[in-house]
Amino acid sequence: MPRPIITCAPLTLAALAVLGGCSYQVLSPPARMVNLESARTAAPGETVVGVHGGGYAAVFDPGVGAGSFGVKRGVTPQVEVGAEASLARVVTDKFPDIDRNLFAARVGGKLSNEKGWGALTGGIGGGFAPAAGGFTALDAGAVISYPNCYLVPFANGTGFASLPFARKQVDFKDSSGSLAASDTAHSTLGFGLSAGLEIPLDRDRCRRGLTPARIQLGAASYSLFPTDGPIVTTMTRGDGTVTTTERGGHYTVVGVAAGIELPF
Repeated sequence: MPRPIITCAPLTLAALAVLGGCSYQVLSPPARMVNLESARTAAPGETVVGVHGGGYAAVFDPGVGAGSFGVKRGVTPQVEVGAEASLARVVTDKFPDIDRNLFAARVGGKLSNEKGWGALTGGIGGGFAPAAGGFTALDAGAVISYPNCYLVPFANGTGFASLPFARKQVDFKDSSGSLAASDTAHSTLGFGLSAGLEIPLDRDRCRRGLTPARIQLGAASYSLFPTDGPIVTTMTRGDGTVTTTERGGHYTVVGVAAGIELPF
C-alpha cells in the first residue's frame, strides 16, 4: 500500500489512485497491503515473524508495489494476535514531483475453528502518505484452507473502510511544471481477494501442532471505491481556464505476492 484528469497516469493505494484511464483521484487506502495466510493460527505462547511482498498492476491505472513485516503471537489454541508495518509505492513515471510512498501499520487478530480449516480476521490501523496526508482503516475478513503438513491451499477475502485525515492537496503537474489537476484524499470502501499455497518447511513441527517455517505464494486483487459520491475532477488549462467534470469510478489492481514466516 486525488481527482485529476489529463494524460493517463495515477497515484495509488492510499495516496493517489486513478480512475478510468485518464482521470486521477486520491483514495484513502487499506492498512494491510499484502494478505497471504491460511486459516491456521499460531500455537499458544508461540511467536511467528514474517516478511511479505507483492506487485500489483492495473489495465489503465498505475501499479503498486508493497512490502510488510509482521509478528504474530498465539494466545489460545484457536486465537492469535499480531501487528505489522507496511510500505507501498505507486509505480508510474508520471508527475515526478509527487512523493509516491505510503506507510502503514496495523494490529489485528485471527480466530480459527477447532479443525483449522476456517478462520475470521479483523484489524485496525492507519498510516500516512507524504504527498496526501494520513488515514485510519478498519478491516474484517474470512479465510478457508485445507490443513495438512505438505501443501496447504488457501483463499481469503477482506472488506475494509478507510478514512483520511490531515489531508493535503495533491497537485498534478506535467513535465513542464504546468498544473494539470488537483485533489485531496477521499474516504474509501473496498475489498481484497487472494488465493494461494502455503508450503510447510518443517513437517515434524507441523505434526506436533506447532507452526512450521513456511513459504506462502499467491495471487491477489484489491478494489477501492470512493464514498463521497461522484468524482469531481478539476483541470486548469494553459490559458488559466478552470473546468470541472463529475463521474463515477473505482480503482482495481491485481497481482502476485510471496512471503516467508518463521516460528520462535
